[in-house]
Amino acid sequence: MKKLFAATALALATQAFAIIGVGAHYVTNLGTLKGETEVISMSPLIGDVTLSRSEVSTLQGLGFKLWIDLLPFVDVEGTFNFAATRYKPYLEVPALNKKIDFEFSPDAPYNMVFPKANPVYGLFSGDLSITYPLDLPLVRPYAGLGISYMASVPLVNKKFVKDMEPALVTILEANIPGSGPDEDIAKTISDEFSKALKNADYKTGIGGHAIVGARFKLPLIPIAAYANTKYYFGGGIDPKFNQGVVFELGGGFAL
Repeated sequence: MKKLFAATALALATQAFAIIGVGAHYVTNLGTLKGETEVISMSPLIGDVTLSRSEVSTLQGLGFKLWIDLLPFVDVEGTFNFAATRYKPYLEVPALNKKIDFEFSPDAPYNMVFPKANPVYGLFSGDLSITYPLDLPLVRPYAGLGISYMASVPLVNKKFVKDMEPALVTILEANIPGSGPDEDIAKTISDEFSKALKNADYKTGIGGHAIVGARFKLPLIPIAAYANTKYYFGGGIDPKFNQGVVFELGGGFAL
């Protein structure tokens, strides 16, 4: 009986850390993509077009993590996250009598389930974090700072629409409004803009983040769970996006 109590006490005294761990997690970003309505001046043939975009909040996605607890005084973890949401932009061209939706056909095999989809706004981040841990039984809380490489998915905004002016002129010249169904012209414009959006460059930059979290690990079992709260700053992401608190919740294999 004494040996059993001794073994139990030793197990409970084991610290909740591993030499190294790797895991996957669910990501929630409480940020907001601001809605807007902007009038964009173009050539006389086109007139002043109006871009409207709905406001959306809370991006969701997945991430992967590698952490090292072996170093003295500090822990190190590397993280890759992606979180996204869909939004609905509309374009009003004076020569047409309806709003133009920006929709695209997903690549196969997804087009079998979703024949049409709205644009996606999303954020990628690659994080390197240095944290200061507290050694407690079973749980290892920590706080720290880190550097982040960030990339944002191209956004339908005023600059994007203005850059599409030559394509819009070409479409309207080839399809004179009033000579045929406006729906056909609207679809041609939507397809051209959606194609350009899919091929547009991502906006990238270097930023930073603050992190507070904890890892949980039972003794002798090579499985760990973790929960993190992060706040990003900088990074050169789109100014139309208000960064929010990011939560990571997941687990993985830890030795």
